[in-house]
Amino acid sequence: MRVALHELWGCGRGPVSQLAPQVRIVVGAAAFGACMLAPIPSRAGFALLVATVVLWLAGGRVPLRIIGSTVLLGCVVLAPYLLLTPLIGNHGGVQDWTTGLRVPIGIFVHGLAGMLISVGTVTSLSASDLREGLLRLPVPPMVAAIVLQIVHQTAALGYETRRIASAMSVRGASGAGTAGFRVLASLPQVWLPRVLIRAERVGAAMELRGYCEQDLPSFGVATIGGRDLLALLLALTALALSVSLRCGLVP
Repeated sequence: MRVALHELWGCGRGPVSQLAPQVRIVVGAAAFGACMLAPIPSRAGFALLVATVVLWLAGGRVPLRIIGSTVLLGCVVLAPYLLLTPLIGNHGGVQDWTTGLRVPIGIFVHGLAGMLISVGTVTSLSASDLREGLLRLPVPPMVAAIVLQIVHQTAALGYETRRIASAMSVRGASGAGTAGFRVLASLPQVWLPRVLIRAERVGAAMELRGYCEQDLPSFGVATIGGRDLLALLLALTALALSVSLRCGLVP
């Protein structure tokens, strides 16, 4: 996945980005829950899962290159679960193979859908929107501060990691033979100390700014309109349908 993390935040320009920040977070979480609870390989569950993912990505107008990168990453990470099929059950016929495929296919479909929903939520939120949304939700201030720092520092560490990789590549680390293994062995000695030093600096800065002593102030006005209520209704309806399908209340 060649898309930098800081490029994902707030890159979507669809109708979803016009919702209140806290509504975007709640709707994204409800859509994620609906995808995770949708029964697979049930046709109704699969249709609900696909519809939820497509509507969320289309509503956020997620760039196609980001969708393609996410799908490719999901296939690389989740496709190996299909290799577990021979270990599931006694495969004496076609029916046994079909039964054995249900579990890894369910893992693959649920995992890929969760990744797409998560990416769609991230692209609909800028760092400022994430901050405002967390502050307007019933989330402990310390938890909100830690999440914001994780998001900020992850992007900074990703940028620093690319700088280290570029510097090592210029110095011949990309050559063939044993050079690659030497770089792999020495990388923790270069990267890990920088990560620890940065973590200590961030902790000291948070303590200096009184993150443990006062609540984070909100810089916006919490306004929820009709489109926010509509988005919440659709997301909660999808979640309720998914729960009903999972519990067998809907055929």
